[in-house]
Amino acid sequence: MRFERFIALRYLRTRNLSRFLSFMTAVAVGSVAIGTAALIITLTILGGFEKELRSNLIGFSAHVQVGVFRDDVVIEDPRVGSRLLEVDNVASAGPYLSREAIAITRDDIDGVRVKGLDSARDLSRIRDKIVLGSYTLNPVDGRHSVLIGKRLADKLNLTVGDRVLLLGVSDFRNVSEAPKVQCTIRGLYETGMAEYLDDVYVFTALETAQRVFALPDRISGYDVLCDNVDAVESTVDAIQARLGYPYDPRSVFSLYRHLFIWIDLQQQLIPVVVGSLIVISVFNVIATLLLFVIEKTQAIGIMQALGASRKRIRRVFMMQGLLIGGAGAAVGAVLAFVLCFAQLQFRFFSLPQDVYFMTTVPIDLRLDVFVGVMLVAVLLAFLSSLVPAWLAARLNPIRSIRFH
Repeated sequence: MRFERFIALRYLRTRNLSRFLSFMTAVAVGSVAIGTAALIITLTILGGFEKELRSNLIGFSAHVQVGVFRDDVVIEDPRVGSRLLEVDNVASAGPYLSREAIAITRDDIDGVRVKGLDSARDLSRIRDKIVLGSYTLNPVDGRHSVLIGKRLADKLNLTVGDRVLLLGVSDFRNVSEAPKVQCTIRGLYETGMAEYLDDVYVFTALETAQRVFALPDRISGYDVLCDNVDAVESTVDAIQARLGYPYDPRSVFSLYRHLFIWIDLQQQLIPVVVGSLIVISVFNVIATLLLFVIEKTQAIGIMQALGASRKRIRRVFMMQGLLIGGAGAAVGAVLAFVLCFAQLQFRFFSLPQDVYFMTTVPIDLRLDVFVGVMLVAVLLAFLSSLVPAWLAARLNPIRSIRFH
């Protein structure tokens, strides 16, 4: 064991310290641990928010939504689908028809947005969000099928097996003239985004939607999945150049831009605020090491008299800073992992769905977050040790030995 490490470890042993210095050492380690844990938990929650939000939005509207200008409809043309698949980064494409409608039950009425999907080319991941019933879009025994959000079902007092009447009133001045289609609820889905999805959208087969709106063979556009989501914006430009008018492709990040801006703002500001806890812990480390210098002044003078150079004395206290920072970062990382894992398993903390678009606090455990925060904590603790180490190395050995 090197001289500096041996002395640093010896100084940190409880039996070699006064009660007050032992307490201050524990405070320094604890402050680094709390700052590390707080920043790791914050980053994992923010990462979970972004991941959950991306998953919900992308799963609902695909990576690119190729609509039509002025929310118009076009006749489905197989050649358009083929041209879409020829665009680089496009993995698959499926037609859809989406328009406003009125949902009528025995006891209530509400406005909804019906989205018809081609079951043979269905790109929606709503099937993964089914909480009751089954993912069935096509008619069963001659009865049209729909999927509705759990939030909408609760509001209209509906469940699987109940019937709902859909009125496609988009292009009709008189509601009595609107086509009416009675559908059976086959399943309830829950994405956690009540305001944008669960409380609004009703999914059904493309043919059923065309019947609801009296738009045979018409579609609103195409849902497109990309191989590389990070290149989705360049893919939008390529699709526009390939298809031209009247198609208007938009990425999911453009359609829900305000939500992603909200997440980006949180990721920029919150880590800075929470990260200040680690910066505050730096002052605790400085104060603790300065107390070590004062208490060990005689020992420093003796080591210098025995031949220890100023460089070695400086290294002793720098090593102490590293040990305090390393211990605090390790304890903080373990604490953060335990709390995050417990939240993943037991979901102790819930969220108001109307505000945060999800029901529980999301967690995204990532190794790079843990390692990065720990390295920052250790680095700051090391830098905080430079001032006490410099002061200790400048002590006069004769005066230090006489110090009481």
